[in-house]
Amino acid sequence: MDHRGRRRFRYQPVGRRGNRGSVIQPLRLKPCRQRRDGNLEIPIKNHWMKMIVSNLQPLEITENANFLEFVKVLNPTLQIPTRSTMCLQLHNLFNKEKNELRGTLDSAEDIVLTCELWSSRAEDSYLTVGGHFVDRLGNLKSYMLNTANLFRDESATNIQNQLSAVMEDWGIKEKVHSVVRAGMPQLEKVKTKWRHMPCFASTLNGVCQDLLSDNKLVNVLRKCQNIVWFFKCDTEAERKLRETQRGLRMKQDELIMYSGDRWPALLPMLQSLIQQYSAMLPVLDERGKTEFILNGNDKKKMKNIILALQPLREVMSMMKGEGFESVSVILPLLRRLMEKLEEEEQRKNDVAQMLLLKCREKFGDVNRHKLAPITFLDPRFKDQLGDQNTKQAMEKIMEELSADMASSAALKVRKELHRYRAYKPNAESSNPLAWWRFTGNTQFRELSKLALKKLGAVSTAVPLERAFSGAGDHFCKLRSCIEPENLNMILFLHSNKSAVS
Repeated sequence: MDHRGRRRFRYQPVGRRGNRGSVIQPLRLKPCRQRRDGNLEIPIKNHWMKMIVSNLQPLEITENANFLEFVKVLNPTLQIPTRSTMCLQLHNLFNKEKNELRGTLDSAEDIVLTCELWSSRAEDSYLTVGGHFVDRLGNLKSYMLNTANLFRDESATNIQNQLSAVMEDWGIKEKVHSVVRAGMPQLEKVKTKWRHMPCFASTLNGVCQDLLSDNKLVNVLRKCQNIVWFFKCDTEAERKLRETQRGLRMKQDELIMYSGDRWPALLPMLQSLIQQYSAMLPVLDERGKTEFILNGNDKKKMKNIILALQPLREVMSMMKGEGFESVSVILPLLRRLMEKLEEEEQRKNDVAQMLLLKCREKFGDVNRHKLAPITFLDPRFKDQLGDQNTKQAMEKIMEELSADMASSAALKVRKELHRYRAYKPNAESSNPLAWWRFTGNTQFRELSKLALKKLGAVSTAVPLERAFSGAGDHFCKLRSCIEPENLNMILFLHSNKSAVS
């Protein structure tokens, strides 16, 4: 194999030993062995299933004429398993992994669910539910549990019934204490045994979409998109742009196009455009594209948008790149974000002021926040809350722990709580769950169980690699192409990747 994973041929001389005229030919590969029933060897079938699951491919690919012709060109002797064969293998693998996961969930103490509502087509809507818990070593474990077709009924009642059905199916109803949801405002005022928590990524994306749809910004953003689109589509205009840049000794950066509703992609487009605009202007003027010429007010708005979104990107970069993170990170991130936006507001940045107001409306007062008790229980962030949050957190924790305690036991808990407050904070790169499972359990036994339960709640309803990047859009497009009857099984195996590794 070479460095790209391609198979290399080994060459050897053919003919009598020592013959200088030996002809060198490639060593022929042996055809794949097959059983008498025509099916491929089990290892090859497993690799085929791995490809389908890992790349979110529909099983109908096994019957696609163009794909079968492509395989035949590569290896005429190779027979792709039929759809019915792969469907049977998919069911067997799904049932095997589901039973193993059921045993894993049996050992969990407290479980948090996440739920995402999504559509593959205008008439289809699905609910994907995940489960999260802290294992015995203090690691956060996350699994996809179920994807169900809602048959266009997105009512609060139906969603609640689906969540209850998932809990019953997995035997975890008594262990679930919180559900993190992406969107679904219909659940906000529904009373349940478990606590409903909004997805941080979904809420933040909603705030940014609301900001960017403001009438004061829509026109300049559309003009910026049109400028980039013009140079992307007109090869002659782009050639003249590069020629002008070379003449001005400017860096020839790639033009970045923003489309969709994910705010992180907007920032690089605006930064690239504003850096290259001086070279674009003579080309636009020569081509008579006066509607694309930015005036002084347009440029000011662009700069203000960039300065308002930069703190947002900086704060989001503090979250880890993939998987899930504890809900305890939200409040420290919000406090840093709002501090930076307040600084921009003082510089008379009207876009930063708008974003700051929208953040306050959605997330509340960061100095007296409902997430303060959970954040206080994170040894990394407990000293970053401020006096009001700290006081509120200690009162709430004390109230929860001492509800059914005698006065002497409650006094012991209070002393332990104050000892924990005085404890030196851990490094932000450390694992708070592992710390509570071992060190914290030894030094602050009364707090450890509550801390592990609270910190086991995740901040987002989807993995972080999908929450703030274009990877989320790509994932959604792929899963929308899977047959409805196989969707739950393929997504289950794809998300719980150890199943097909």
